[in-house]
Amino acid sequence: MKKHGVLARLGQGYPFAKLESSLQNPRISIVSPQSTNSFLLTVFSELKGENPPIQLVVASTGREAEDIEQELAFLDPTAEILLFPSWETLPHERLSPSAETVGRRYQTIARLQELANEPPAHQVYVLLSIRAALQPIISGLEKFPPLSLVQGQEYLLPELALKLVEQAYQRVDMVSRRGEFAVRGGILDIFPTTAEHAVRLEFFGDELEEIREFAVSDQRSSATKLDSLTLYPARELIITPSVAAKAREMMHEFPNLSAMLEKISLGIPVDGMESLAPALADKMISIFEYLPKHLTVVLLSPEKAAARAASLVETNEEFLHAAWDAAMDGASAPIDLSGGGFIDFATFNSKLSKLQLVTLSPFGLDSEEVVNLGILEIPNFKGVDASAIEWVADQLDQKHLVVVSAQGHGTAERLREVFIQGQLQADLVDEIPENPKPKTIYLIQAPFKRGFVSENSKLTVLTNTEYYSQSSYSSPQVRKLSVKRGAAVDPLTLKAGDFVVHEIHGIGRFKELVQRTSGIGARQHQREYLLIEYASPKRGYPEDTLFVPTDQLDMLTRYIGGEAPVISKLGGSDWARAKGNARKAVRKIAIDLVKLYSARMNSKGYAFASDTPWQHELEEAFPFQETPDQLTTIDEVKRDMEKPIPMDRLLAGDVGYGKTEVAVRAAFKAIQDGKQVAMLVPTTLLVRQHTDTFLERFAGFPVNVKSLSRFQTAKEVKETIAGLATGAVDLVIGTHRLLSDTVKFRNLGLIIIDEEQRFGVEHKEKLKAIKTNVDILAMSATPIPRTLEMAITGIREMSTLATPPEDRHPILTFIGGYSQKQVAAAIRRELIREGQIFFVHNRVATIEKAANDLAKLVPEARIAVAHGQMPEAALEQVVVDFWEKKFDVLVSTTIIETGIDIPNANTLIIDRAEHFGLSQLHQIRGRVGRSRERAYAYFFYDPSKPLSETSHDRLATIAQNNEL
Repeated sequence: MKKHGVLARLGQGYPFAKLESSLQNPRISIVSPQSTNSFLLTVFSELKGENPPIQLVVASTGREAEDIEQELAFLDPTAEILLFPSWETLPHERLSPSAETVGRRYQTIARLQELANEPPAHQVYVLLSIRAALQPIISGLEKFPPLSLVQGQEYLLPELALKLVEQAYQRVDMVSRRGEFAVRGGILDIFPTTAEHAVRLEFFGDELEEIREFAVSDQRSSATKLDSLTLYPARELIITPSVAAKAREMMHEFPNLSAMLEKISLGIPVDGMESLAPALADKMISIFEYLPKHLTVVLLSPEKAAARAASLVETNEEFLHAAWDAAMDGASAPIDLSGGGFIDFATFNSKLSKLQLVTLSPFGLDSEEVVNLGILEIPNFKGVDASAIEWVADQLDQKHLVVVSAQGHGTAERLREVFIQGQLQADLVDEIPENPKPKTIYLIQAPFKRGFVSENSKLTVLTNTEYYSQSSYSSPQVRKLSVKRGAAVDPLTLKAGDFVVHEIHGIGRFKELVQRTSGIGARQHQREYLLIEYASPKRGYPEDTLFVPTDQLDMLTRYIGGEAPVISKLGGSDWARAKGNARKAVRKIAIDLVKLYSARMNSKGYAFASDTPWQHELEEAFPFQETPDQLTTIDEVKRDMEKPIPMDRLLAGDVGYGKTEVAVRAAFKAIQDGKQVAMLVPTTLLVRQHTDTFLERFAGFPVNVKSLSRFQTAKEVKETIAGLATGAVDLVIGTHRLLSDTVKFRNLGLIIIDEEQRFGVEHKEKLKAIKTNVDILAMSATPIPRTLEMAITGIREMSTLATPPEDRHPILTFIGGYSQKQVAAAIRRELIREGQIFFVHNRVATIEKAANDLAKLVPEARIAVAHGQMPEAALEQVVVDFWEKKFDVLVSTTIIETGIDIPNANTLIIDRAEHFGLSQLHQIRGRVGRSRERAYAYFFYDPSKPLSETSHDRLATIAQNNEL
């Protein structure tokens, strides 16, 4: 869209004529709704003339800054947009920011240095949150320039590896995340901090022969080649000789920090060492010291920014005391870390005194100049109904230019059809024409989040949000790399103590990867072996060992049982007996399984048609990047549905891996052929969540979605049941209520079962009665053994989602003794970003006391309690209220372990974590980290009692494995 479209119309009228002259003043306050921020930023650059200054845009939150980045990229495609993200951690928190965040901050600082020396010829927007603006940064980051590598140039690989270590990259055996590198012969694998994908550098001698991207999930190279590569550092606190020397000096002053400081003094990075930056670095400075002189600061919603600044300063002080007071015991003097804390809002304002400041706010603020643009937000409509059509028609009658923004081409096309059916002229365009036609709606594909009405400019902008009351976040589109999966054990991923299964010898424990010399004389050669330990043949004797050559890895698989196994004896009969018992069990159920399989294969099902154009539109509108597993599974499900044999497929995958999107596409495919779909879920919360998801994904399509659960009124239930009988309802989502005798379907074609393992025998018997000749798609994160048996034996088809979304952040995990200060600080840090908290206390007898203690500790937090001894209806109501954000903290037992999906809850606190099993800790930690926000998990143990060796190992394992 060219600037002379919406922006030209927006710039018309008296307020904008006044705005042009007002922009010459050093202080100006503009009154306009938040939805116009990106538009106004672009208008400012036009009003400033041929040489617009750099705009430093300070948003209230990082999410708002990211949204503006997308919108500006659309509105002003020739502009340069720099994003300076804040750390995911607080300055005094003993956790390190991610390498991706650090890399992007270095990238922005490097570009600001260039702009300070050479003013740009084009518009530049620098975007940051108030949090990023308030946090001091280490002086001298510009002294660590990025490492540039060019294909065809010569580099000494050992020197290059040393430079990467100096840039705080971590050397590993196999690269899996940003900030890591690996060297194998003449190949250097590296995951740059600012790159979308990992990169493989192949050397021929000293010449860099080829630079190619590769997928970390299977380590296979892609077809994408690069000419050059730029590598920004992975940490902001680089361990220079000066930093190492200071750490050495401090070791004697602070004995409780000696282990951490000793590693730093030896040049070894430590998680959370950035919190010591004020003591180790030369000095801390403000981001404003890197800014060019000639720029305009635009502060968005200053009243929100001021409130957030106050909360940040207070919470960070709590973290300072919680994290470091104990570390000061026995110290010769207190450590001064105050230089790293957030500056207050008054100090922030003082740094703007010599810069032009423009504030954008829905309210008028005290300023030398206030301009009210007279722009209003648009009310939400309940879909594109008659009242919405009438409202748009009124805007056209008032000679408004009406622009409707949709986030996908398919949605825009369907909205156009709806407007035309409402007797309105509507055109789908790539650009708004310079001379728009009267009484014509212009539909564009754009990333706008909210619309607005400008009476002075005669302009109305609408978005998906106004029509459907929901807006899906579109993550940046990432190019997909082809991925193939192998089944063999990868020895590089095995750790000492991991259980493995040998096809002949049974279950053993991996010890290490060793090299042994074989042969004699000229035939002597070395081979690599996996050393596997087996049980002692007799009591008092040492364990047996087995050397498995790396060319026989197909004989080994990982042990995937839920409990610690019994180690087999080499040459013993235990393993043979276990396999024999398994064969008997298979024979026992074989007859039933074969009958079931035969009946399914011989029954005549419905063969669904190939994908329609609408199906393609729905799939293109998916706002996230599909994982390779998702794409494979979707194809498998569609192929099953297009066969004349009833589908019976199990979809297994961890929470957050994309099972619901597979169900969305399968349901839509069935509905396109005139069939009805029933989705059976175990809880009322899942009914609400899935209903919202399906309504959002089907928005703009003629699909009638209803729900059946305890939360529907008698009238709503009656209408839904009647609609199912007549065919008026296309998709119904419900609990076991769907299985009642009163529910009849006119033309049922597909049943989707979510969390299948949570339904009992009685429910499944009723399902059998209604699922004859109907396609079945069952989904589960933890399938029961019988279901897995059926899948493994081929009686039931099975798809697996094993690949997490590529942009999913690892969960920052903290292990330590319980501290009220730490708990209060963690809760307040989440409240600052308007998130929610799970607090797990696994004793029903004392859970109310734990909740009361939290209420005294953080009185501003709204706290609710949930546990398994509550009446079912009361428990469900509490969980639903938490999902609807009526509470900030949910104090619960381990009932949250499965079946609860709260994307806004991104802090988890577990009290007495030493009493939980490893699988429990992993499952519970999976409750957080399901959105684009960085998630935190705190595992606290009782500091008054020594940890047992088992508990210590368990907590160490959960800390080291923070990936999904």
